Amino acid sequence: MTGRVSGPNRTLLVAGKEFADHLASRRFTLVLLLFLILCSVSLYEGVENYSEKLAAYSGDTASVPKFEGYPGWMPEKPSLLVVFLNLASMVRDYGPLLAIATGFDLITRERWSGSLKTLLSRPVFRDEVITGKAIGGFAALTLAMSIAVLIALTLLLLSAIVPSPAELGAILVFWLVSLVYLFTFFSVALLASSVAADSGSALVWSLVAIFVFSSVVPMAGGILTSVVAGTPPDEVDLMGDPHPTEEEWLQYQEEQRSFIEHQNRIGMIVHLLSPQRNYLELSVAITAPRFSMWIDPDPFALRTPNPEEDPLPDLPGLIALIWQPIVAMLALPAVFFGVAYTRFMRMDLR
Repeated sequence: MTGRVSGPNRTLLVAGKEFADHLASRRFTLVLLLFLILCSVSLYEGVENYSEKLAAYSGDTASVPKFEGYPGWMPEKPSLLVVFLNLASMVRDYGPLLAIATGFDLITRERWSGSLKTLLSRPVFRDEVITGKAIGGFAALTLAMSIAVLIALTLLLLSAIVPSPAELGAILVFWLVSLVYLFTFFSVALLASSVAADSGSALVWSLVAIFVFSSVVPMAGGILTSVVAGTPPDEVDLMGDPHPTEEEWLQYQEEQRSFIEHQNRIGMIVHLLSPQRNYLELSVAITAPRFSMWIDPDPFALRTPNPEEDPLPDLPGLIALIWQPIVAMLALPAVFFGVAYTRFMRMDLR
């Protein structure tokens, strides 16, 4: 007598089938190849740029003129992590397309072909189907991101550049953050596939979501910040007649500082709704923390009173400083997948 397959094993069977279907899909293979080609070109440019900076740093002619805008600032030894900042730019712009290509027809395709009814007629539950499909899609995205990171490491090693243990730790964190970012848009596509009537509509709604997150949310954030923050304090004219007193000038400076901080808090809350913005903030903080210290008036910047002098935080300290976008990055895919899960569980397949 054959034993029944347990629930977790059924989920993994669905996930394995979904993962194999992705690898056999011409669409996924084509999008993956285009994504990896773009990443490879960007990484090659990043490695070349890093090698030039390293050579300039090693010599007496370190590129001080490039930093004339920062008096007293002496260039630090460049970090190879800046190479991954190039990769982050490609993942931010083109990664959502790969994620959507992976998930936009996971449900609509099988629903209209009738294979979903056939699958659910077997001893497998709906929650195992949707969870298995999500795991299979996430595995495909993990493979894509892993290949991109391996390409970066290969190019570095071919250039005789060996990452330190601390840099490998930062690369691992960057890889994890990138996976969460890709899964966010995969969850959006999965939600569209569970709601839309057909695959074409699911694809359109998924692309609309990319536009909303990348353009509408930042624009709406700027408008909402201006409206909610209100009007700035009346400017004090130092050249006016009569001249303002020192007390009036100090009061104006304090009111202006409070107004800007209020604007930043509002903008921070709105920008947390943009996966692209959160991913960019985290990527810059992980791969170029010194540059992140200079960003202003970004509320997630690692700003300090003396960014050119203060030491860089270690990786755990860095994560503690940028916890807001980390929480937002984890919350968004959880919400989208949760809604898709609920929709699929209540779907009428008749």
